[in-house]
Amino acid sequence: MRFLNLLISIVAFATSALALTITQPRSNDQVDFSKPYTVKWTTVGSDPDEFTLLLVNMNGQPNVSKNIANIKTSSSSYTIDKVTGIPVANGYQFNAISNTSMNTGILSQSSQFNVTKVGKVETTSATRTSATETAAAATSSSAAQQLMVSGPMAVLGALAARSLAGFL
Repeated sequence: MRFLNLLISIVAFATSALALTITQPRSNDQVDFSKPYTVKWTTVGSDPDEFTLLLVNMNGQPNVSKNIANIKTSSSSYTIDKVTGIPVANGYQFNAISNTSMNTGILSQSSQFNVTKVGKVETTSATRTSATETAAAATSSSAAQQLMVSGPMAVLGALAARSLAGFL
């Protein structure tokens, strides 16, 4: 009976060793997500065609679970442009999650690694610029005094100036 349990354990271990395996990042790697980072893995024929790459950290509060991408398994690597909206911390992992009905759950987990930097959320100034230009154009086309405004006030000013231009 013990021999049978040992044999089952060995077969289960051998089978798990022959499946999708995340090879990068490695244990305790220092990862900078403010710039592109490549995750790598090995695969076997029985793995699903695609999986979802999930970034997780269950060691802190609040827990982190960020969907990175749906990926073709055969590509063997995926470069993340940058990651935003997560705290710098230790204990992160990537999970490869099956997205097929036949092979469900976590296919593989990376070793734990440390995030040393994250990307900054970029804001665009296009809205502010176009609103400022709109306000300046509207006020210069009317007889009103020209004011330098930006943001939401520029939009309101432009709308008011256009409305008044019809009355003048």
